[in-house]
Amino acid sequence: MPLLCLLYFSVPTLASADMVADRLAITDVLTQYAYRWDGKDAGGFAELFTDDAVFERQVNGELVPDSRVIGKRAIFEYARESHQGRLADRQSRHHFSSIVFLELNSESALTENVALITHQTASEAHPVILMSGIYRNTWRKTTAGWRISKRILIVDRQ
Repeated sequence: MPLLCLLYFSVPTLASADMVADRLAITDVLTQYAYRWDGKDAGGFAELFTDDAVFERQVNGELVPDSRVIGKRAIFEYARESHQGRLADRQSRHHFSSIVFLELNSESALTENVALITHQTASEAHPVILMSGIYRNTWRKTTAGWRISKRILIVDRQ
């Protein structure tokens, strides 16, 4: 009887271990998102996305004009131009919390997390809050691991 109980309980444990591993891997990529963007690593940042990824911002349920970027190469160019242009004289910080898994299976996932984005220039004594919102990320498991296939920043603004 003890052997039967061991076999009965081992199957859910293995499935749970895979799910926990996937959740940790996705959370790690999300952490890398913040570090790579804030570290102005455009190439590393783009590697977090699938080749056909979509990157956009929404306010009040509407797409922000000119905010949609499609494809890993375009995401790289957007990041590079942002880091060398509008962000060149400032340190950005993406403060992420409260990740929630809305969907998760062995090949895809959907998560949301709270974001607070700050900027600080050399002349500013303290960071300034630029925006807050929710990141909604659609994930796909690839041969390179979990990657973002769609990222929507839902900005807090009424």
